[in-house]
Amino acid sequence: MSYILIIFSGIFGIIGVVFCVIGIAMLNNKKKKERNCISKTYGKVTDIVKHERYSMNGGYVTSWYPVIEYNIGGLKYIKEAVYGGTQTKYAIGQEVEIYYNPKDCNEFYIAGETLPKTLGAIFTIIGVGAITIAIFSTILML
Repeated sequence: MSYILIIFSGIFGIIGVVFCVIGIAMLNNKKKKERNCISKTYGKVTDIVKHERYSMNGGYVTSWYPVIEYNIGGLKYIKEAVYGGTQTKYAIGQEVEIYYNPKDCNEFYIAGETLPKTLGAIFTIIGVGAITIAIFSTILML
């Protein structure tokens, strides 16, 4: 019985740490972009790109990523957004407000995008929950 609890605690502890690291990295990346991307402009959605990835349940998950065209200093940039969704909330031709890094105009984010913060928080909360389960199951062994 104690071996099962040790394995259980270890698995939940590892899962918790992995989720916390991913969540914190996502939150830090979002903060870094907000710190670096301080110049505002407007861009236009020129395309919506479909990405499919294999899911753990054996099927595929489809995500949609907007492609944004924007001009800075007479140069045209056409960039695919870093974050997509299972449903697109953008339409081709739609104007969007973006913030870009004046030192590297390729780095940008779409104003109002909350997905990175939300996902980062969810991953961190799941990680803390798994670590808590691991700690309590370890205490039960004592």
